[in-house]
Amino acid sequence: MLDIIMDVSRQQEDLSYQKPKGRDHMNLLTFLFRLFFALAHAKEAADVSGAPDGEYRIYNDKKSIYDASTVDTQSAAPPGWDGAPPYRYIDVSRYQGKITLDGWRKIKAAGYKGVMLKTVSTNSKLSKRKDGLYVDPKFETNYRNARAAGLDVGVYYYTYATSEAMADAELALVRQAVYGKELTMPLAVDVEENKLKPMSTLDLTNLTAYALEQVEKMGFYAQLYTYTGYKYELDMARLSSRWDVWLADYTGKTPKVNFKYNAHQHTSKGNVPGIMGNVDLNVTTLNYPRIIRKKGLTRLREGK
Repeated sequence: MLDIIMDVSRQQEDLSYQKPKGRDHMNLLTFLFRLFFALAHAKEAADVSGAPDGEYRIYNDKKSIYDASTVDTQSAAPPGWDGAPPYRYIDVSRYQGKITLDGWRKIKAAGYKGVMLKTVSTNSKLSKRKDGLYVDPKFETNYRNARAAGLDVGVYYYTYATSEAMADAELALVRQAVYGKELTMPLAVDVEENKLKPMSTLDLTNLTAYALEQVEKMGFYAQLYTYTGYKYELDMARLSSRWDVWLADYTGKTPKVNFKYNAHQHTSKGNVPGIMGNVDLNVTTLNYPRIIRKKGLTRLREGK
């Protein structure tokens, strides 16, 4: 900042030799104006550069600094969050690449208490099955290392199902993926695929309810994941009256919707130590691990 002030002073000194003596008072006004501008500019620059590894984003048409990696989870909330200080967690898949055990420890040290791991989706290029279903190639390693680092772990699967038969096939593979594993976060059904939109609201809602019921029968805490705009494809009032909702909304505000939700994915461009590139960041005021342990919903029920 001192360098900026000195530059302005030198510029003013140079200009004073170019102007008539009768204009000295104008020189002073010009100097004061430029000094004020320099100080304001320096403060803005310091605010931006002073956020260590901060993420520079736009919220509600206002510039803001938000360093997602260093916020205390017990005392702070993301921009726009209303209510009590949140429990912070991330969600990851193969798109985040390799996350080492040391990386997971850094995530834990940064204040993130839990993670939702992708298990199953459909991709003919990654699958050896005729139906295209596959288990995320990073799932096993992510589960093992996240647990070893002391994070709470839950899972989700991305559905393409347009029938109960397809839903059953997805859930059967999810069942295989989580067999023998402990989950202290929800098992979420991710309903956001555009290819599902041709279905009627009633049919897609019924199928989503069916999938959530099967998750409950498996012995886990069932959760619906979707995004704000997808509410027009689903009867959210019906679904949220029975199941927990994890809602994606990147507007920088607490989502204003006419249905209940308990978890908010507030950005897909988070910056977290231990992970290269962007990652989804989430908040909730619920203590999922305590709720899930108390209800005994941590493991797959045998025969289900």
